[in-house]
Amino acid sequence: MSTRSFCSRLLLLFLVGLVGGSPAIAAAQTADDAYRFSNRFPAVGTRATGMSGAGGVGGWADPSALYTNPAGLGYYQASEISGSLSGLLSRDESTYQVDGPASQNTGDNATARLGHLTGIYNVDTERGSLVFALGFNRTSAFDRELTYSGKNSSSSITDTFLPFGEEFDVSEDNGTVNIDVFPVVPFVAFQAGAVEFFNSQFQNDQYPFLQAVAPGQSIQQDGTVTRGGSMNEFSFAGAIEVAPDVMIGGAANISYGTYVFENELTETATRPGSNDGYSVVVGDRLLEGFRSMFFRKRFTSDLTGFNLRLGLSANAAEDFRLGFTVETPTWYSIDETFTDAFIRTEFGNGSLAYGDDPDEDAARGEFQYQLQTPWRLSTGVSYTRDPFLISADVEFVDWSQTRLDADEAEFDVTNETLEEYDYVVNWRGGIEYRSGNGLSLRTGIAYRPGARTDRSRLFLSAGVGVQLSERLSLNAAWMQERSTDQFRPYSSVTRPGESKPIDVPVIDEDVVRNQVRVGFRYSF
Repeated sequence: MSTRSFCSRLLLLFLVGLVGGSPAIAAAQTADDAYRFSNRFPAVGTRATGMSGAGGVGGWADPSALYTNPAGLGYYQASEISGSLSGLLSRDESTYQVDGPASQNTGDNATARLGHLTGIYNVDTERGSLVFALGFNRTSAFDRELTYSGKNSSSSITDTFLPFGEEFDVSEDNGTVNIDVFPVVPFVAFQAGAVEFFNSQFQNDQYPFLQAVAPGQSIQQDGTVTRGGSMNEFSFAGAIEVAPDVMIGGAANISYGTYVFENELTETATRPGSNDGYSVVVGDRLLEGFRSMFFRKRFTSDLTGFNLRLGLSANAAEDFRLGFTVETPTWYSIDETFTDAFIRTEFGNGSLAYGDDPDEDAARGEFQYQLQTPWRLSTGVSYTRDPFLISADVEFVDWSQTRLDADEAEFDVTNETLEEYDYVVNWRGGIEYRSGNGLSLRTGIAYRPGARTDRSRLFLSAGVGVQLSERLSLNAAWMQERSTDQFRPYSSVTRPGESKPIDVPVIDEDVVRNQVRVGFRYSF
């Protein structure tokens, strides 16, 4: 007889596995997460969104100056308040491929939030310009949902649950066999019946664990990956005219937000009970006839950080304006809560689960670490000749300068920095047409190259503005983001006793996210 027990070594080994590169693909505290947290929209505010953010670095009297080049605030001729609401519609079209025909799915997600809220105060001066601003901007959103499904006879996530020789211990006490499984996910899987210890194999000096899905068994895999949350920036900024048509400005920014990740996978036997050699002993019960297994992993990251943004803008020649921006790294403190695994296994005569009871907390925990993002260097130019404004910006970011650190643990070398990531040059361009009757039409394009793989992001935008009175205007904008991504629901591990790693499903993603903003500007 065997019993399921919990070893005191679990906590220590869990911490080591967490920061040292565990097998889970979508784990937190990785370079990919640092990159994801640091990416942001090319534009904030309604006017700027209609032009994909182009024009801000060159310098203009627009609320988005806090985000692109605070020196542009110096061009304000009056005080102003402005705000906008933002809606995000995401579509993730997936293609599942492993050892059979590819299958396709579509996941949709919709959210609505405050886009920006800014107050501009133009100080009354005898000459020159002095302007202060206080503002909130939503700088990025993580919302999207991936769904996938397909048949697989090459592998199962239960293959990754099998403990290796140094990861379990077997002892006997008065005829009772005690099995201690040390790593967290294999421990949860053992408690939930997704893997089982067979004493007869152990006594014959064979590897004693079997997984619920036998190698070669055909299963149906259905998964959902949900990402949510957003990043925001609260800024205090100012600009001063140091010479005729030469502005310098600065902004102190508090960046904060939340990222939520949840990965769910259900594996269902296409021929229930086909793994006849697999059964699970629970007390005096024998669960047999495997039907399905459900796995869930989730973590939430709460981020708080600080940076500075300094800018220069000047009228370089007639109708031309030139600007430069330097942004310091953002120093983030990140608090994370996680559940590494919840597992439920269904059999023909019952089920077994671990993680749904408050006392079943082996896979739950908290972790704190720090993230330092790279410097950002930008330059931009704009050309104004009524009724047109034409603008373009470029931004240099060296992602290899990103750093991760933790006070109570050490990161694996591959996660401590983003040395495998490259520098990128982001660019954006836009045009605004302003008619004599108060109507403005805008369009723009922005491109964000991938820093490590070809995961670039292309943005296309359009916008319209209507001047309702001398003081009040309304603006609306649409910006579409197009990108590709790839997801693997579990790692390609080598089963104990085998020499070749398993083939895992690859889910290719085509992601389209449409952002719509509606806002107002009121000057006084």
